Amino acid sequence: MLLQGILLGISLSFLVGPLMFAIVEAGIGQGFRAGVSVAAGIWASDVLYVLLAFYGIGAMEALVALPHFRTWAGLAGGLMLAGFGLGSILKARSAGRLSESLTEIPSNHKTYLWWWLRGFLLNTVNPGTVFFWLGIITAVVVPSGWGHREMLIFFGGMLATLVVTDTLKAWAAKKLRRFLTPKHTRQIQRGIGLLMVVFGVVLLVKAFVDERHF
Repeated sequence: MLLQGILLGISLSFLVGPLMFAIVEAGIGQGFRAGVSVAAGIWASDVLYVLLAFYGIGAMEALVALPHFRTWAGLAGGLMLAGFGLGSILKARSAGRLSESLTEIPSNHKTYLWWWLRGFLLNTVNPGTVFFWLGIITAVVVPSGWGHREMLIFFGGMLATLVVTDTLKAWAAKKLRRFLTPKHTRQIQRGIGLLMVVFGVVLLVKAFVDERHF
């Protein structure tokens, strides 16, 4: 159970998507603590889904079964991703106008809370996250007939692996930042922002397509 959780956590951590880009962007743009703050928001969201796995499998299934759930979840997730992506692009452009140094913008508890909230919302509203956890529950947990103790070991291994790998991503982004010029940093931020916009648009288009086929 522990090994299954660790292996699944490793596989999930290497998926290329908006969550990984959000951690890398924060790490490059604002440093290690900002990257970890985004990751911590993602972890908190994952913990909520794990709690639902423990005590509310039926609630998750009922949520997914709601009429037009895919459409509304796709719209919310798509708009949020596109909004965060546009924000990153505009922030990179503003940073280029204000300064040509690679000095970090002073951060405080409020800015770290914002990074945390960003990670939390990106993970929670993403419909892919809902279906991922529902798939884990229905394809792995339920068929195995695990009790709470076995589930705790499995999800504990999985979440611990995600914490370690996401922290390493933030650390690597911080280290990479040292070798980048201000221009390179802004270009990376714009690129990540553009990718997040693309992910958002894809979710929006998919939501409209699913609605038409519903």
